[in-house]
Amino acid sequence: MAKTGKENGSFIAEGGAIPALYRLFRSTNPVAQENALTAILNISIHDENKRKIMEENGCLELIVYVLRYGLTTEARENAVATLFSLSAVHDFKKMIVDEHGVVAALANLLMQGSPRGKKDAVMALFNLSTHPESWSQMLNMGVVSALAGTLRDEIVAEEVAGALTLLMRHHILAQTIASEDTAITNLVGLMKRGTPKAKENAIAALQEMCRRGGLNVIHNVAKMPMFNGLIQTILL
Repeated sequence: MAKTGKENGSFIAEGGAIPALYRLFRSTNPVAQENALTAILNISIHDENKRKIMEENGCLELIVYVLRYGLTTEARENAVATLFSLSAVHDFKKMIVDEHGVVAALANLLMQGSPRGKKDAVMALFNLSTHPESWSQMLNMGVVSALAGTLRDEIVAEEVAGALTLLMRHHILAQTIASEDTAITNLVGLMKRGTPKAKENAIAALQEMCRRGGLNVIHNVAKMPMFNGLIQTILL
């Protein structure tokens, strides 16, 4: 019912289903856990329900529990999709980032998940990276390395470059990302082979890297093979 009909999600939430559903997140029955998480995901799509989910004491903690320890791939992927949905609201971003284990779990799924899981993980990280207080968690939990390493993945490269652009607005992260062996190489490569939006995001990421990273970063970007030629091609 939550999946169909615009008003069903609201009716289900108003009827008190959220606490009954999230208690099943710790179920040892894979089907029960997966279906309960899927129902919460579908309920969360409606904006008015996002707050109801976040205000339920322990619900966010158990969504993260399923993300980390879910009994099925579908349950784990629906957990990250739910976090992506909830992180669209600015007020909730810091709450999600501060939840124990969530950032590391998203980074791990970004590197090892299915195509769908990777897509939702990077979009959740993208949303979270727009909060000014999120960068330290992103740095400490391995998100920078995970993002830099997945720039070659065509499934998520466009969104990854966009997330890196936002993170590099802090000079420490710009220097950290630039120090990753593959970051500059992969961004320049994305300028050559990516979609129009991916190329745009790659250029924006390199611009932020140069603005915030210092003279050594500028030198390292400028000396990349193909870089000048690609800039001329894009300008034309």
